[in-house]
Amino acid sequence: MLNNSCMGTMPRLLPLQNILLLCWLAPILCFANTFDAAQKAATDGRYKDVVELLSISIESGELEPQDEVVAYSNRGVAYSLLQAYGLATQDLKHALSIDSENTLTLNHLGLLAEQVDLDYITARGYYERAALIGFPGSQVNLANLYRSGKGVEQNFSMAFELYDVAVKQNYGMAYVPLGLLYLNGEGVAKNTRKAVGLFEQGVEAGVIDAHYYLGHSLEKGVGTPPNLKLAVEHYRFAAIQGHGQAQNSLGYMYRRGLGVERDYSEAALWYELASEQDNFEAKNRLSWLLAGCPTEKVCNGELAVRLAKEAVALDNNPGYQDSLAAAYARVGKYDLAVATLESVLDSLPKDARQRAGFETRLRSYQQGKPHQL
Repeated sequence: MLNNSCMGTMPRLLPLQNILLLCWLAPILCFANTFDAAQKAATDGRYKDVVELLSISIESGELEPQDEVVAYSNRGVAYSLLQAYGLATQDLKHALSIDSENTLTLNHLGLLAEQVDLDYITARGYYERAALIGFPGSQVNLANLYRSGKGVEQNFSMAFELYDVAVKQNYGMAYVPLGLLYLNGEGVAKNTRKAVGLFEQGVEAGVIDAHYYLGHSLEKGVGTPPNLKLAVEHYRFAAIQGHGQAQNSLGYMYRRGLGVERDYSEAALWYELASEQDNFEAKNRLSWLLAGCPTEKVCNGELAVRLAKEAVALDNNPGYQDSLAAAYARVGKYDLAVATLESVLDSLPKDARQRAGFETRLRSYQQGKPHQL
């Protein structure tokens, strides 16, 4: 089960591809035909064709300054999607030399600095320039830096102000992070109802993260009455779109039969999809499910061991160790199962509430019996 701390995590950074296709610059009419062809190629994911089409126009030497900005900026976008980051930066800086206040170009240079170079100070500089001009995408990106303390001293109040300005411009990607600040009382007085309202606005704007966070609120009854069936609907919507946390949560709902009929096979499916995105909580949950063998179909001790080891390698917490012990027992390695749980019990306080469950399973492993869900 996700705990409330999960609700405080930063929304996922959008891949450059998703951000950039939203930021395609509008062409001047004399450049429209080439631009339309390039935009169609970009929509189809044919970024090499985008480069070729825009290069023909650039090399013609006949572009007006406004069109030249469009061509260089969007070719830079295409280069970045092809991971030719040096060429991307070169084109974007050329576009900026023609129009120093082009917000989309400034924002994309910031994204390259932040996500590729991990140069948060340079990224902040580009975001600040575009944010001051009023570009909401850069206002959100700058707010993310203030919230995380990357490239700048952490400042939740400043993050709140920037997210709030972007929300007032109806910028979709601002709803979830502003909602999280309200949810956790960071930079603003805690207001869970306000947070849920912002998640709902994000859902209306088509933001996938918003479906996940609204689903979590509905599952836990935070800021809204609990509604497990509706939570499942929102988790499912986001999960189908490839949202790893939503896939993990949907698997949990199926595993426990919350808001949906219990189905271990469905739970395993969604856990597996989340695991493929390196969601280590999902790996742990899938390991526990496969080791517990609730049905013959959902039973795989060897895979359970591998997944549990991967989870433990990232976070050596008692819950992950418990799954590893169960996996060892399922493949008949009771000595390792016993040693793993004994180590966990040695590290736990004597009054820890989870000791009873660990001790029960330890006795089973000592008797040569695997854990059974």
